[in-house]
Amino acid sequence: MAKTAKRLPHGQLQLAIDTEPTAMVLVSRRGNIVLVNAPAERLFGYTRRELIGRSIETLVSGARRQQHSALQRDWATPSRRELYVRRKDSSELPVEVAVHPLKRREGLGTLYSLVDTSEWKRAEAALRESEARFRNLADTAPVMIWSSGQDKGCTFFNRAWLDFRGRTLQEELGNGWTEGVHVDDLAGCMETYVASFDARKSFQMEYRLRRHDGEYRWMLDNGVPLWAPNGVFAGYIGSCVDITESRRAQQQAFSHHKLESLGVATAGIAHDFGNLLSGIIAHAELLLEDFPPGSPNARDVRTIIEIAARGSEIVKELMVYTGQDDSALEPLDLSVVTEQMLELLKVSISKHTILKTEFSRRLPMVLANPTHIRQIVMNLIINASEAIGDGPGVIELTTSPATVSEGEESDMSSGLTRGQYACLAVSDTGAGIAPEVQPRIFDPFFTTKPDGRGLGLAVTQAIVHRYGGRIQVRSVVGQGTRFEVLLPGTGLLVSQSRSAHGGT
Repeated sequence: MAKTAKRLPHGQLQLAIDTEPTAMVLVSRRGNIVLVNAPAERLFGYTRRELIGRSIETLVSGARRQQHSALQRDWATPSRRELYVRRKDSSELPVEVAVHPLKRREGLGTLYSLVDTSEWKRAEAALRESEARFRNLADTAPVMIWSSGQDKGCTFFNRAWLDFRGRTLQEELGNGWTEGVHVDDLAGCMETYVASFDARKSFQMEYRLRRHDGEYRWMLDNGVPLWAPNGVFAGYIGSCVDITESRRAQQQAFSHHKLESLGVATAGIAHDFGNLLSGIIAHAELLLEDFPPGSPNARDVRTIIEIAARGSEIVKELMVYTGQDDSALEPLDLSVVTEQMLELLKVSISKHTILKTEFSRRLPMVLANPTHIRQIVMNLIINASEAIGDGPGVIELTTSPATVSEGEESDMSSGLTRGQYACLAVSDTGAGIAPEVQPRIFDPFFTTKPDGRGLGLAVTQAIVHRYGGRIQVRSVVGQGTRFEVLLPGTGLLVSQSRSAHGGT
């Protein structure tokens, strides 16, 4: 049984509660008000004379009396409750009530200590309304918004974030969001976040975040500390913007700048270097006439000619890549040009590799240089053959018509003008390209082959872009690779319709 307070005479108890700053009401066992203090008079709007002798139920509205009756049943147990009381003007007030059972000379009684919580309630309601407005505003914002508490754990993510991630709020709260950060970026991301948090300073960082479809996208995350009105640190709020496309644009601009720099250097030396190689080849051919066929000296001279010729090809590739090549253009049938290369292609790949072809006869003509088209085909076929290696494999070479419609947003057609295109596709069953390598395969001089020079795909992309086309790669490690090239049509259409199939 709960302990009771020391017995106090009526007068002494009145003096005691009169010194309390909170409203105090003493109620007899029968439920009648025995004593009140001045704060209680102000709280209820009654004078002390009006309250003494009244039932405590007078201060509780009819709708709340059942709740108060339950409180009275626990009168012998100290407790703290929240309820509503009725004032003299019939208005209701929310109060927090502390219940103190007392044993007095007159018998058992209950001392109620009441605190007006209306301001707290209004503040809580205002806070809830403010939070609701913030959530509504955040959910309609075009950027991804988050917030965190003082413990560094995230407490909110807006609808844009949840839609991007394809996860629920509960899954992302706390540190759940870190599950979507790319493993290579997680350590640096958390280091920046924690250090900025501890220093209470703003931060900006970039990292890759997994989208709902599994693709990692580059995010620019800005976070700023939050401060309560009393100056207490309250956590962080931040916003994330998908900058993947802008990064790609920056990389393309950087690549273009590198191309221009390379073009300047190439323009200065290519012609002179080409002339030197041509002179070497010419003199070597003259020298070859001085030796009988089959002699060791003749073989050495032929080796010199072959090496010089390969050097000339590299110069030509550099000229094409840097836009220094001014070859004449003409309307071409992509299927015809490609089919004419079949015998050369067959001897250029491994003997264990099967080459399958299918050429459409309903292609739009493309305005290009035939040498450039042959370079594209040869580079892609050689690349496919090297991906397969010495083992058995299959390379498929196809041409087909394609249409880019207005408003089309696929990765392949993005940025292209609408119209008819000729599509050249080369796919292989090779080892595939690792995801971390794919962004660099078109970089000049980048190669994964010990003896490669890294110009084949770079030149291919340069030619395709020069003609206003698009090249795209799809690859899965262990399952092979597919390159697709779209070249804009001239408006002319090949009228015949048939397919050619070949294999080795």
